[in-house]
Amino acid sequence: MKTPVVSLLLSWLIPVCLCLPLLPACAADSGDSKDRTRQTLLYGIDSQVLDAMQSIRSAQDTSFTSELLQILNGQRSAEVQKGVFDLFKEQKIRDGEGRGKAILAAWQDTQEALLVSAIQYLAAITSPGLGPVLAPLVDAGSNAVALAALQAMGTSGDTTAAPLLVSKLKAVDFPEARKNDVILALGALKDPAAVEVLISIAGSTDEEKVRRMYAADSLGRIGDARALPVLRTMFAENDALIRLYAAGALSRFGLDEVFPSIVQGLRDGNVKVREQSAKALARPLSSSQAGTALPILSYKAEFDPEPSVRVASIQALGAIGGDTATKMLLKIYSGADHPLDSRESALGILAAKSLSISMESIRAVVAKEWSSYDMRTLETTARVLAAVRSPDLKELFVHFLDSPDPVVRSYGVRGIGANGFSDLRDRVKKMSEQDPNPGTRQEAALSLAKL
Repeated sequence: MKTPVVSLLLSWLIPVCLCLPLLPACAADSGDSKDRTRQTLLYGIDSQVLDAMQSIRSAQDTSFTSELLQILNGQRSAEVQKGVFDLFKEQKIRDGEGRGKAILAAWQDTQEALLVSAIQYLAAITSPGLGPVLAPLVDAGSNAVALAALQAMGTSGDTTAAPLLVSKLKAVDFPEARKNDVILALGALKDPAAVEVLISIAGSTDEEKVRRMYAADSLGRIGDARALPVLRTMFAENDALIRLYAAGALSRFGLDEVFPSIVQGLRDGNVKVREQSAKALARPLSSSQAGTALPILSYKAEFDPEPSVRVASIQALGAIGGDTATKMLLKIYSGADHPLDSRESALGILAAKSLSISMESIRAVVAKEWSSYDMRTLETTARVLAAVRSPDLKELFVHFLDSPDPVVRSYGVRGIGANGFSDLRDRVKKMSEQDPNPGTRQEAALSLAKL
């Protein structure tokens, strides 16, 4: 018969002994799993290899490059090789560059999906000298191959491709359906050599509207001042989409060159034009520009009928900065008559840039909303502040712990953990064990680990 002492010792030793092999076993399992993956990549059937690559992708594992390269250089199916190129493209692995260029060199004898994947991979890793290699493919019989080649020319940064693209744009025998992609590729290349032909397209009302819009976008990306007159003219047209693309293009130029047009865009009847114009002003301004822009942005932030324009205007006020902008942001956050998304946007900016001078307003809002039937404003305030690092917020976070709303309590403990207020460890530990809401207990446990 076992004595009580022996029984106690056994009850302690058995679980310990059972646990001891776990770490080596886990390590062995991990090694076995990697070996199995390597074997699958080298010897598995196509479906197994594709499944293995999907697991590698999900795990963001880059330790199988050697085996994947063997697949590319071996006699595997086009589908499997395409899978490797797609994975290498995501992981920015350059080891497949040689195989990719070999495929492009033999493009007429290559399966379409594999060829497109190789083109996209080479463009993603910005393989040098792509322009001449891709040149024959823009005339391919397959639209998918030609489109991939045109897009790759644009993203490659190889400006030697620009003359070819311009010549295709002017050529009457080049497929019209591909010319829009040529225009976009020229914009991506940002080569000033394309400006004149793009201006001629953007400024011609005889051209298709889509083509004019794409030309305006590309002119904005290139940023050559020669395009400003035609873009200003487009910005004054009746068509809302033309104005939108012109506004987007103008916003990429130096503000001194386009400021009057951008300010005028805030009054446009099209919501997207107003939103784009507000975003274009979200940068430091000169005192004279700020004097012009702040009143209209303040009006838009409060009274524009569209939420997206109000939020864009609030963000522009934050980017411009200064006392006038800060006062307007405080007014919006503090005003119960303002929409919640506007108040949240204003608070986010204030918390990031002007927290100390905003604390009085924040405390006033918290006090006002503490016993409100609708807790969304308080929850939003707590959520925004929980992401901020500042000792000024310690008092508020402690206050949030006493809220009847579990969401507010959760953000309170999150803020404490994020700020490392270790003297509140006991309070957070108690909440991790005793808070009536399981979500709050879990949040408290996560914060406790940071204290």
